[in-house]
Amino acid sequence: MNSKSEQRVTKYIFTASFLISTITLVLLAVRLPLRSYIAASCLFGAILVLGYISIGFFFDKHRRLAGLILLVSILNLILVPAEAILRLRGFRYESGIQFGYPRPYQFTVFESNEKLFWRFPPGQPGINSYGFRESEIERPKPPGTFRIIFIGNSCTYQGHPKEIERILREKDPGIECLNFANPGYTSYQGKVIVRSYLDELEPDILVVSFGWNDRWLAYGTVDEDKVVTVSQGTTARAVRAINSNWRFLQFLRKVFSPIFGAIEPLDQSRVPPDHFRANLETIGRECTNRGIPVIFATEPSAHERYGVPDYVVISKYAKNKEASLVLLGRYNDIVREVAGGHDGWHLIDLDAMISDRDDVQALFTGDGLHYSEEGLALVAEIEARYIKEHLLEIPER
Repeated sequence: MNSKSEQRVTKYIFTASFLISTITLVLLAVRLPLRSYIAASCLFGAILVLGYISIGFFFDKHRRLAGLILLVSILNLILVPAEAILRLRGFRYESGIQFGYPRPYQFTVFESNEKLFWRFPPGQPGINSYGFRESEIERPKPPGTFRIIFIGNSCTYQGHPKEIERILREKDPGIECLNFANPGYTSYQGKVIVRSYLDELEPDILVVSFGWNDRWLAYGTVDEDKVVTVSQGTTARAVRAINSNWRFLQFLRKVFSPIFGAIEPLDQSRVPPDHFRANLETIGRECTNRGIPVIFATEPSAHERYGVPDYVVISKYAKNKEASLVLLGRYNDIVREVAGGHDGWHLIDLDAMISDRDDVQALFTGDGLHYSEEGLALVAEIEARYIKEHLLEIPER
């Protein structure tokens, strides 16, 4: 093939490759108008125009680059349209699941931790040195401070402790409410928080709310037996980001999963019922040994009244909708039993107070378990009222 013919073929392949890529990326950006997709569409469009104009120059001045241009064009034609189409179809295959939540791709937001499994990276804006989205904690506790610490999952993480703080400060400005909840946490992680940090945090009251993630199906092992390898280096983060965000690579894993084996959830919860009970009792005893009152809260939802959403089964959080409802009731009953069996352990039965209300649907987001703004305000009001009426004995200033 002579030089002119070779240049023409390379130009055709390059143009077809980047034109198809640009079109699929534009479709993706139109369907899902994220800034990253819009930027990718513009970038590939610019490469298409500039490459079409400059290929002749490369052939004349840098003929050896022609082969590289051809290779890049072929790889682009294979990878980029496939990636865009998979994203358009909402494809995701997570072959490295260790928990129902967080999924592997969400560990680009969190960092691995040997004790807690994951947390937010300390040092980032709004993250304290413990890895929670909370202000830095004054240690030792300043004189005149009445400190209430909340531990729990994403429902507590949503932020109602700050509204409780606002309400209680009307009674005493020295009250502070600290949110030590993280998305996906179970009572096992709550037990770790208490054993690791209770002495240095010096709470006057501890509020405990777990259950949702405890009853979700486990992957690999239950939480008690889980081992998390900590790899926080730049390379490890990059590899994790590629593996969890590159849909084409996930597609290949799915294709070959019959050979390598697909990861499926176990036939038991992340924290089985007997472990759940033991974790809550350990948290209670740790508080009692230090003279700290502890409040256990049940978890309400709209599921009993309006049904379990499809995503619970599709995401393999539960075997089926019926099993999810049974476990919802069972774990809340365990909270009631634990709180009622010991002096100095308190119960706020949010499930009984909220789940059967006529306006329950308005109190939750579409998933039926996370609170709406109205729901957050109601939970804050209920918990603040209980604390004021039963536990708020503030020492003389």
